[in-house]
Amino acid sequence: MAAVTDFANEAAAITAGWKKIQVVTTGGVFVTHLEKPVTGGGHSGSRMVATGTSTVSAAAADTAALAALNAQRRHRYGGAPGRASGESDSADSRGSTHTVDVT
Repeated sequence: MAAVTDFANEAAAITAGWKKIQVVTTGGVFVTHLEKPVTGGGHSGSRMVATGTSTVSAAAADTAALAALNAQRRHRYGGAPGRASGESDSADSRGSTHTVDVT
């Protein structure tokens, strides 16, 4: 399994197929969602969503969403703070190994 590396910026995540949705609430809170449907390894799939919020600016919400996305990807696919980056995937509860697309 390939090592998981963080997206350097929001543009890299969008190029990899993540969609960005950004709203401003009536209370002036900026909310950014980065989301993508994911499947793999005989599982039905799911949708990964990383959310960032800020009362300061849209850019700050974007930065928070990207940090959340990178942390979720490391947790799901391996890498610090989860499995060491580049380490092989472990078997799931049924004894199968996961097949994932890390983009």
